[in-house]
Amino acid sequence: MMRISWKTEQVPPEFRNMLRTLADEYPVEENGEGLPVEIRRTPGNGLAVERWNGGFAIECGTVSAAARGIAHALAGTECRERREFETFGILLDCSRTGIVTVEHFRHWLRRLALLGYNLAMLYTKDAYQVEGEPYFGYMRGAYSREEIRVIDAYAAALGIEMCASIQALGHLEPVLRWRAYAEVRDTDNVILADDPAACRLLEKMIAFWSDALGSRRIHLGMDETHDLGRGRFLDRNGYERGFDIYNRHLGRVCAIAEKYGLKPMIWSDMYFRMGNANQDYYDPATVIPPDVAAAIAPAAQLWYWDYYHRDEAFYAEWIRQHREIGKEPVMASGLWTWSRLWYDHEISVATAGPCMDACRKSGVKEIVFTMWGDDGGYCEFDSAFAGLAWAADYAGNPVSSAERISKLFAAVCGASWEMQILAGTMQRYSDGTEISAPAVLWDDPLMGIVWHEGLRHGAGTWDGYVAHLEALRIRIEPFRGDCRAGNLEYAWRLCTLLIEKLRFRRLLADGCRAGDRAALSRIPGRIPGMIAAIDAVQESFREQWFRSFKPWGLEIMQIRLAGLAERYRETGRRIQAYLDGKAPVPEELVISPQTIGFTDPRYRMIATGGWFI
Repeated sequence: MMRISWKTEQVPPEFRNMLRTLADEYPVEENGEGLPVEIRRTPGNGLAVERWNGGFAIECGTVSAAARGIAHALAGTECRERREFETFGILLDCSRTGIVTVEHFRHWLRRLALLGYNLAMLYTKDAYQVEGEPYFGYMRGAYSREEIRVIDAYAAALGIEMCASIQALGHLEPVLRWRAYAEVRDTDNVILADDPAACRLLEKMIAFWSDALGSRRIHLGMDETHDLGRGRFLDRNGYERGFDIYNRHLGRVCAIAEKYGLKPMIWSDMYFRMGNANQDYYDPATVIPPDVAAAIAPAAQLWYWDYYHRDEAFYAEWIRQHREIGKEPVMASGLWTWSRLWYDHEISVATAGPCMDACRKSGVKEIVFTMWGDDGGYCEFDSAFAGLAWAADYAGNPVSSAERISKLFAAVCGASWEMQILAGTMQRYSDGTEISAPAVLWDDPLMGIVWHEGLRHGAGTWDGYVAHLEALRIRIEPFRGDCRAGNLEYAWRLCTLLIEKLRFRRLLADGCRAGDRAALSRIPGRIPGMIAAIDAVQESFREQWFRSFKPWGLEIMQIRLAGLAERYRETGRRIQAYLDGKAPVPEELVISPQTIGFTDPRYRMIATGGWFI
């Protein structure tokens, strides 16, 4: 990394605070002895970094472009880029266990600035402290108003807008679980529309963010409310068309937002889902009735989220449909961290790439990359910096360059971009088959639900995956101590555990199938090694958790891994009982497995054949 210096008089005033803030971590000196950097203000969204006077000259029009120019200077690289997006942002999920600390998010903000992002959102269902509501965010590490203000001030110094991202209708199950909110509950996750007490609670929620953030934009969520009006609302009022309940509620929360001088935004999916019989967001035959479109609150900006399609034309068509109902959409693409142990670059590029192409050609000016934490937030989220670096490069260049990204990533994150991408291949794609690393991790050693499902792809599926993981582990080995981005020690230990799990299951399955007592006699002796591999992952996960998050939420992974360890102990006991002639072969091992194509990788769907976990 280069050491650079800037003279106060050679930098326009609007860029100076950003440079001084970056100096908290990077060798960016004011009136220092490093390589000289001059910043020249130019109109538009372009960025040019050229060698000049033994250092670098940066020409740009925005603070975010200037910060990205500094990243190029730190990397010692020249560039000419043009980003068409006026808003280029991220959304980090802070609702599914992981509540990022103020200090670690400042670390994120510095990196985001250097990559060229100018918007950041912390998705908080209930992870903030609402006055007079002690059960709101209870035992969840909820942010105080002061914590959000500290983050906001730091982001503003870096030219990044901090924008609220909450829920004002559905996805409120963390709050509605408490008896204190029974009065305002429609269903387990949807608040009771039209209810005065619910409206009072929503106003408190919105008031918190109005006071905590300088941005006058607020994202109210309101997505995936499939059972809207079908719980206590139905009991009270009878059936009413979902569109009408939704629009009426939207009008109320928009009025509250406007009361506080806020511009409301929502996800758009429910308009498209309610427009077809199957409640499918992406049904091309969906119809939004004209009276419904006309009744959408004029103040509400719609966000089109799509993390799945690989066809540019599909994105272009859905952008057109948003415009057809009179709304200019914000695009939300995804950098895949959900239901993943590590950032998944392959699916991110395959979906976000054509999404950005469609947005550029369609003239969409705002795009945000989401990083969700579905199923417990167990991803090593810092590994997503690799995806953020790729997206930022592709947004400003017609052709992405691995060499260019690698150099910039090394300067910004101090780590190997290639290794961060490589570690994500523990989520394997081969011949149209996806092997989910979390699914393998959660698979029960006796039931083997995931094991059996994998076999339907061929007898060699698991042997091939083990060989892949072994090769991956060898390549990660020299980088194990590197935790400057995603913690590669964690990746190495995950590979080790997955390998050992599959080898164990192979020995168990072969021994039972062949009635091979000699093979089965090796099982009890393998249990301590399995427990040690689980404990190693547990230790590494805990270390990175406390590096990044508040303590609340860690218990989820600890409970799961401790449960997995106990299941291996139980397997050893059961096999030993069989070998001692005290019990038959465990029933779980001789039941006829079903292999009809189970694909849901969530813990509660695969850790057991039971349901209440």
